[in-house]
Amino acid sequence: MTENQLKIVNKNTMFELVGDDEELIKKFQIEFLQQAKQSIAKLSSAYSESDFKIIKEESHFLKTSAKAIGAEQTADYLQKLEDTSILNDKNKCKELIILINNSIKQVYGVIKNES
Repeated sequence: MTENQLKIVNKNTMFELVGDDEELIKKFQIEFLQQAKQSIAKLSSAYSESDFKIIKEESHFLKTSAKAIGAEQTADYLQKLEDTSILNDKNKCKELIILINNSIKQVYGVIKNES
C-alpha cells in the first residue's frame, strides 16, 4: 500500500479485532492517544540524547498499538522511524518524529469527530 493510500484511521481494523462494540473501540482509541502522548515525549527525549536504541524501541512499541487501532499512516511513519533509528540518521529521525506527531494529531481529530 502506498503512503497516499494509507488511512488516518481505518475503522475496519477495529471492527475486525473487536466487532462493532463502539464503546470498546472508543476505549482502545483513547488508550492509544494516551500512549502516543507518552511515546512522543520519550521519542523527543531520546532524539535530544541521540539515543537511537530508545527511538527504535519506542517507535516499535507505539507502531504495534497504531496498527491495532487502524492508524495506518502513523504506523507507517513509526516503521520508517524504527528503520531509520538503526542507521543512526538523526536528521531523518527528527523529520519522522515531527511527521508522527502531526499524524497522531490527525488521528485525534478523526476520533474526536466520531464522538
